[in-house]
Amino acid sequence: MGKSTAKNSKTYDSNILDALFLKYRVSKYYIRQCINGSVNTIKADAIKKDYITMKRAVDDTISGFIEINTTK
Repeated sequence: MGKSTAKNSKTYDSNILDALFLKYRVSKYYIRQCINGSVNTIKADAIKKDYITMKRAVDDTISGFIEINTTK
């Protein structure tokens, strides 16, 4: 039985990554490391917190849009 060699890679919202890049002026690679927990600094914690906040806002907006359009 062969094992799968495919990696389970996470995807991040590119618009949010762009916004965090503009806010913090660090590389997107560093931002992704902060989000997945590879980097543990105060700045990394702030970046992760901002990503979660923005992602939640995007998800809520999309959910609200879907609810409005399905009830018509």
